Amino acid sequence: MADELLQSRGVKPTPQRVVITQFLLDSHDHPTADEVLEGVKDSLPVSLSRATVYNTLNTLVEAGVVKAVSLEPGRTRYDANTIEHHHFVDTKTGKIIDIPWEKVSQLCQTLGPEYKIQDYQITFFGELAEPTP
Repeated sequence: MADELLQSRGVKPTPQRVVITQFLLDSHDHPTADEVLEGVKDSLPVSLSRATVYNTLNTLVEAGVVKAVSLEPGRTRYDANTIEHHHFVDTKTGKIIDIPWEKVSQLCQTLGPEYKIQDYQITFFGELAEPTP
């Protein structure tokens, strides 16, 4: 699946790229580059350098295979869900949840015609409520 996605985006499917892409496709927690490295390091017969991971992630972002998201200052996370969406960050656990684009897009309509919005991304911060019994 990952190799087909890479080929469809014009990216040569090297073993490193395939493993990293598949890891991101299987991940729903928006990992950092270091978390990607940790998650895939045992999946290849050769060692994987941090530079290779960063270079691969940059290539994947440029090709539109994944998105780079900044949910906190100084840290980039990677998301294989390339459909427009927003995020909720649980400040207690650090869990990141995708919020469908259409749930928030109505806010932009209320700004009025004088605002020419080209793009936006909203991140909500809070705590997930405990389920009620």
